[in-house]
Amino acid sequence: MLCEDKAQLCAVTALAELSKQLILVSNEKKLKLSSNKFLNKFFSNVFPNLFANKVTPTIKGLYFYGRVGRGKTMLMDLFYQNIKLKHKRRIHFHRFMESVHQQLNELSAKKSSLDIRAGTNPLARIAKTWATDVELLCFDEFFVNDIGDAMLLAGLFKELFSLGVTLVTTSNCQPEQLYRNGLQRERFIPTIALINQHCQIISIDGDIDHRLTNIVTQHYKNYYLTHENGQQQLAKRFQTYCNGKVTSFSEGKSQSIVINSRQIPLLAKTNKHVWFDFYALCAGPRSQRDYIQLADQFETVLISNVPQFSGKLVPAVFSGVEDSYQRNGVLMAELRHLDDEARRFIALVDELYDRKIELIISADVDIAQLYQGQQLSFEFKRCQSRLFEMQNS
Repeated sequence: MLCEDKAQLCAVTALAELSKQLILVSNEKKLKLSSNKFLNKFFSNVFPNLFANKVTPTIKGLYFYGRVGRGKTMLMDLFYQNIKLKHKRRIHFHRFMESVHQQLNELSAKKSSLDIRAGTNPLARIAKTWATDVELLCFDEFFVNDIGDAMLLAGLFKELFSLGVTLVTTSNCQPEQLYRNGLQRERFIPTIALINQHCQIISIDGDIDHRLTNIVTQHYKNYYLTHENGQQQLAKRFQTYCNGKVTSFSEGKSQSIVINSRQIPLLAKTNKHVWFDFYALCAGPRSQRDYIQLADQFETVLISNVPQFSGKLVPAVFSGVEDSYQRNGVLMAELRHLDDEARRFIALVDELYDRKIELIISADVDIAQLYQGQQLSFEFKRCQSRLFEMQNS
């Protein structure tokens, strides 16, 4: 249900104006292409280098930021769904970066000594691939915590903007706070400068978390407490999906699924539904890439035994977090219990929420009490807000 929110008014106005600009420019391009098709072909043949270094002018995009539940994603999605533009793409930021990494790996595998001598810029090639089919690129949840992503973004954005791609994105923080305290952050600063140059920065902050407006405390649809027979409730829910088509159910037997060439133990699955224990899914070598594949394969995910992330100090040897995660300069004495698992749980919820995958949970404590630490308190607010919303979806 929509309601008045004055803090969103400038965002709506900016989106309406951007829509007009994009449609106008798109129509002008179509007109020029149709009327100058012969001339373009003639000049391209006679003067092949004439347009080689031509920079396409960019329409200034939009960067929305604000605390969780402020309607940023809803506004962007309404804009995306209603704009009459053929060449557009809406994608979660993590999925976009995963695609870029895959393209880099493919280019690296095909790379020849001739490419190296010619000084081919792989990011320019990737940007050109995107710009061929995309005039408008919409990101949800622009949040950088991976050093590999941070190192790539300045070069990639520079190429995308030079090719005329317009960016609309949402984030919980303003550009200057992106990748804060990240390793080698100085190499990320040019990305912030590019965002400020090519996007209008708009705050959609306010006191109301719209995801919570229709939530009745303790009356959850897909969230059960362990001490209130949560495990049995998950079993009942899973049985409703079976219809005699269970392909795996662990009755004392070890079952698993292969994701990204690694086995993940599971409790049960059908072709469209899968049930895991929390530690199987969010402990050990797991990453956003695993959760992307899960979202591609299943429409319902059940998770048992989600713990309270206590945030208690624990003695441990300093180490990185597998795959796409890192600790931002955390000393050994500051390591907190289950923070690694909490990072992965945040990534899992983000992916399932974005793909509208049903998530059903049995947990030790209520959603509001899940995270008790400090380091991930900012990130976990988004996770909690999304878990609340998932109870009504």
